[in-house]
Amino acid sequence: MIPPEFPNLRAQSSSRLRVETDLPLTPLSSNASDVRSRDDQDATRLQETWDKSIAEHMDLPNGYHNVHILTIQWKNEIDQLHVKEEVDELTTVFKDIFNYDVTRVELGAEKSEQQLDKEISDWIYKYDNSNNLLILYYAGHGIFNDKTKVLEFTPTNEAEDGPRVIWNRVESRLQLSVDADVLAIMDCCYASDMLRNVPEFGRTYEMLCASHIGLTTAQPGARSFTRCLIKHLKELAAELPHSFFTTFDILERMQKDRPDEPPALWRRIPGSHRHIRLSKLKPSAERPKGNKEIPSHERFLHLGFALKNESFNEVHIERLTKKLPALFSEVGVPLLDIRWLGCRKTGQLRFDELAQFVLKHRKDFIAISPAMTERKRTADESGMDESSEDGAPFQNTHKQLRLHEF
Repeated sequence: MIPPEFPNLRAQSSSRLRVETDLPLTPLSSNASDVRSRDDQDATRLQETWDKSIAEHMDLPNGYHNVHILTIQWKNEIDQLHVKEEVDELTTVFKDIFNYDVTRVELGAEKSEQQLDKEISDWIYKYDNSNNLLILYYAGHGIFNDKTKVLEFTPTNEAEDGPRVIWNRVESRLQLSVDADVLAIMDCCYASDMLRNVPEFGRTYEMLCASHIGLTTAQPGARSFTRCLIKHLKELAAELPHSFFTTFDILERMQKDRPDEPPALWRRIPGSHRHIRLSKLKPSAERPKGNKEIPSHERFLHLGFALKNESFNEVHIERLTKKLPALFSEVGVPLLDIRWLGCRKTGQLRFDELAQFVLKHRKDFIAISPAMTERKRTADESGMDESSEDGAPFQNTHKQLRLHEF
């Protein structure tokens, strides 16, 4: 959930952290209805219903053909955080529980950016397909460069002239040059601070970050972001062995587990409100060979349906997914798929909804006073177009270095 904008706000959210800002304590959205967390929950439920129903009526695979993961870390001898143990455990979860394909990259001290560029290019060339899901996971130091507005991966926070990789260059390729859905998982500081604007597509790209804009995250250990992610991936896989869950489901559980350091989920392609779905795949030997069962589309038609009434439920979806493919066929426009891109409520925020939000988060706002002269980056300024997270106070147990290093 994203709170409404409260200008001229100064708040102290805990005795361990003083937050002074004229911004709300969560990423922003231009839609006031995002204040209602149940809206995101309802939208996720409707998306799940649509995906299942359209797959049934159009004889489509219910889910991705394949899921390919690229883990990125620094070689252990130069990695200050020593993330290897956690990356090993996460890799095991993806491979053994979910049957996902995992490619591992360990960046060295020499030509690290060229190395990652080659690895990413080869990986995309091999696995990119509109029927697949590509997941990138990075664990290590992250530094947001205020001057160049880029996120840099580094093995240490001590050497200013040491090896580093600019993530934004990689991300632009994932946003603009691939057909697959993409999920980026960032266990590093300042991943939410990136700057990028991209056009709309008929696909989705989400980023799950360990922390919010301007904040650090825990080092490897019992309370780390990755440990929490591993825990909930295992739990969700056990609870839903024959179904799927979404990135929003993961976010909600992790936020409850990490109230002091809540993760953030960002939509990196504006216009798509479809959450990425994760589920166990059959072993590779039992899956259809090749990815040509659903041909690549030649055009993607964007339509927006302005509904007269607020009511829209699973019964409506079942009827639409049955009749829409037949209607397009009747007029000579054969379809490959009808993808859910979102269902948003419109209108102004009502007073009772605002009051409910303030009551729910009153503990986070201790004092209100005139604005600071120096502002933190807003979500818009950081290029993070919309967030699908539930609101949570910003808290941090780790010292932040002034050069945005961790």
